[in-house]
Amino acid sequence: MTKKVVLILMVGIIVFLAVLRIWPQKQSTARDADFMLHDGEGPNAGGEFSKELGTNTIPIYLDDWSRFEPEDDQWDWNGAFPDNINEYGHSMLRIGILHVLAWNPASIPQWVNKSDLDGKFKEEYGEFVTEAVRQAKKSGISVDIYLVELESNFAGHEIEGDERTNAWIIGWIKWETELIRSIDPDARIVIPLTPTEFRQKESLDNANDSGKILLADFVERMTEANVSFDGFGFNIASGFYDKVDDWKDLEAALEKWSAIDKQIFVWAMGYPADNIDNLAFSYPRAGGYSEEWQREQYANSLRILLENFKVIGVSIDLYDYQEPGWPAPIHWGLVGGDRTEPRTLFKRQSFDAVKEYWSNNYR
Repeated sequence: MTKKVVLILMVGIIVFLAVLRIWPQKQSTARDADFMLHDGEGPNAGGEFSKELGTNTIPIYLDDWSRFEPEDDQWDWNGAFPDNINEYGHSMLRIGILHVLAWNPASIPQWVNKSDLDGKFKEEYGEFVTEAVRQAKKSGISVDIYLVELESNFAGHEIEGDERTNAWIIGWIKWETELIRSIDPDARIVIPLTPTEFRQKESLDNANDSGKILLADFVERMTEANVSFDGFGFNIASGFYDKVDDWKDLEAALEKWSAIDKQIFVWAMGYPADNIDNLAFSYPRAGGYSEEWQREQYANSLRILLENFKVIGVSIDLYDYQEPGWPAPIHWGLVGGDRTEPRTLFKRQSFDAVKEYWSNNYR
C-alpha cells in the first residue's frame, strides 16, 4: 500500500469520525425530548381529541389560591396535581398573583386583605407559594418549568386603585422566585411577559417607571436586579393584544430576543379567524385573518420556534375542530367542540398544518 493511499485512508477515517461525532447533534432525539408542546385548550376540553396534536406537556395551574386555601392555613390539594402525569414527557406549573389581582380577584381567598399587598397579603401569599411547591414535590411530579407572574409587566400596572412601578413588580418577582428555589433549588423558572415590541409606540413608556416598557428592557432590568430566573416567556395574539402582521414579525423578534442569555418559552400563541361577530380587533389586518392565513402563520411559527435552540417550548391556543354554522374560533374558548357531537365537527386547516409539521419534523 502506497503512502498516498495510506494518507487518503487516514484522512477519510478522520473525516468519518468527525462526521460521526457531530451527526447525533443533528439527528438525535435530544432536541425532541427537550422541546415542550402544550395544546393550550385542546379541541374539546380534554375529550377524545385532546391528544391528537401530539402534545407532550401537561399544565398544572395553581393560580386559584381560594380553591387550595379556602380558610387560613386550611389546605385542600385534592385534584391539584394530575394523576396521568406519566402519560406526558413534560409538566409546567403556573403560579402567579399579579395577573390574578388585576383581572381575576375572585381567585383570591375572601379572608385575605387585598389592600395590604406589601404586608399581611404578601405574608399569606408567601405561605401559599411555599406550600404549593412543597405539595408539588410531595406528589412526585418533576416540574420542568415554573411559570411565575403571567403577563407581569402589564398586569402589575392594572391593579385596581394602585399604580405599581416596574421596580415594584420586579421586586415581587424576585421575592417569589427566591421562595420557589428555597423549596426546589433545581427549579427552572420562566417569567412570562408581554411582547411590547409588537404594540404601537404610543402605548409604551420607557421613561416613566410606572409605564409599560419593552420586553428586552424588562428582562435586562430583572437581570440587573439579580432575579434568579432561567428564561422569559412571551405570547403571540395577533389582532387582539399584539400588532403581529405575520409570522415574520415573530421571526424578527426571536432573532432579537435570542441575543439575551436566557431561555425562551412561548406561553401562548394564537392566531384568530376573521369572521367573528361583534368583535373589534385592536390591530386589524388589511388582508384579514382567513383560515389560509392562519394555516401559514401556525406552520411557519412552529417551524422557527423548533429551529431556535433558545426556545424550550410553546403553548398553542389552537382550536382544531369547528362546529358548522358557528362563527370561526377566536383566540380563547371553544366553538361547539365541547358542547356537541364530535361527528358533527370539521377539521380546521390551521390545525392540520401544525399537526403535519410537528409529526414530520418532531416525532
